[in-house]
Amino acid sequence: MKKMKFLLLLILVLVISGCKFIKVNINIGNNETNKVSKNEMANTTWRTSTNSEVVFTDDRITWYQSADNHNDNYYAGTYKYYRGSAAVKYITEDLSEYGVTKDELNALFIRNESYDESNFVVFDIRYDTFILSGRNQEISRPLVPWYGFILQDGTILDVANMNTAAYYKFTKVN
Repeated sequence: MKKMKFLLLLILVLVISGCKFIKVNINIGNNETNKVSKNEMANTTWRTSTNSEVVFTDDRITWYQSADNHNDNYYAGTYKYYRGSAAVKYITEDLSEYGVTKDELNALFIRNESYDESNFVVFDIRYDTFILSGRNQEISRPLVPWYGFILQDGTILDVANMNTAAYYKFTKVN
């Protein structure tokens, strides 16, 4: 089921991107160790067009339903951030149960000139808090990996939730 959701999301990204067919030779997954990328996300805030807000600290993420209310309706937890070849390695090896392959990523990189390995990102998010209507809720699925791209000089975060195939476009606030 996870592979099916991912493949549907991959097809959606390809359709949205315009499926530009260009021939490029890309070396995915060199011998670099799988380590967390320099955390360019730390101490940043991102918003969607619906005014939900994600705040990253050094190692925590909080996703507020509304940027105007940080006291209720939010998820919070820890995260690890991977970019470039480390992201490719992490998603294809450590998150192998999702069925993402290097060949699928290579095809995605080839089909859209804005998407390449250098701006490919993966988040390993582990929620430990879910507040809804003032009450702490049980978290049924604490691991929520995101994958996608950081675009336009680091001001757009274009990601998908690998559990639900939900797509999010965030704009950097600070």
